[in-house]
Amino acid sequence: MPQEPDVVERGAVELRFRLTARDCTNALRARSRVSAEGRRHRLLGVLLLALTAVLVALEAGLGVDFPPAMYALAGITGPLMFLAPWLMARQVWNYVKRQGESRARVDEDGLTVTMDHSSGSVGWAAQPRYLETDELFVLLSDDRNATAMTLLAKRGAGGPAAVDRLRGILDRHLTRV
Repeated sequence: MPQEPDVVERGAVELRFRLTARDCTNALRARSRVSAEGRRHRLLGVLLLALTAVLVALEAGLGVDFPPAMYALAGITGPLMFLAPWLMARQVWNYVKRQGESRARVDEDGLTVTMDHSSGSVGWAAQPRYLETDELFVLLSDDRNATAMTLLAKRGAGGPAAVDRLRGILDRHLTRV
């Protein structure tokens, strides 16, 4: 006798959490892995670090004297490209920390987030992709740079079963990246 398929619980998942600076940093780092802007930053960072290495090699091997400004440009700008998500997270955090506690409701129609000073609803079409980190679900818009994003902290779901239900809702409506 064939088994019945697992019944998927279709109830809403409610979350309560306060975002942290670390959440912002982790979300922006994760977003940079899937966005065109993130790929450009990494490529430019690698190229600038390679340029620095070439300048050092040419100066040491051939005795060519390069102006210090070339070293400064390549040697400082390259690492800054890798630090971009962290630097941006600091700016985002300055806004987010004033918003206070987040209360989110995720159901088959989309999600609603209410904070101490604002609220909003997001339909699935507005942010049709998501990625998952150890601590967050990050919903992303479908433009090349994933400009819009919504953060849902797993710790606010109330336990592993609720996190699994939330993942199930997201998998039914969004594309995991």
